[in-house]
Amino acid sequence: MPTITFKVSAEEARKIRARARAAKSPNVSAYLRKVALEEKHSVKQRRVLVKDPLTGIMVDATPGPMVTDKEVKSALTDFP
Repeated sequence: MPTITFKVSAEEARKIRARARAAKSPNVSAYLRKVALEEKHSVKQRRVLVKDPLTGIMVDATPGPMVTDKEVKSALTDFP
């Protein structure tokens, strides 16, 4: 099995060991392996579909950033 080593200061080593103990890891290597290889699971946002009162069409009302008229116009400037 390959070995990966790196140097840390004495203060950094204390912090790593303390975090490994707090995470109840069997040893520092197991803690570092878990932290380095852990895949972050993104929280999927649930879609919110509502009926538009004016058109009657189902529209996506999922909370997110609002798009301004200026942003839409600039995105469509090169559109034929």
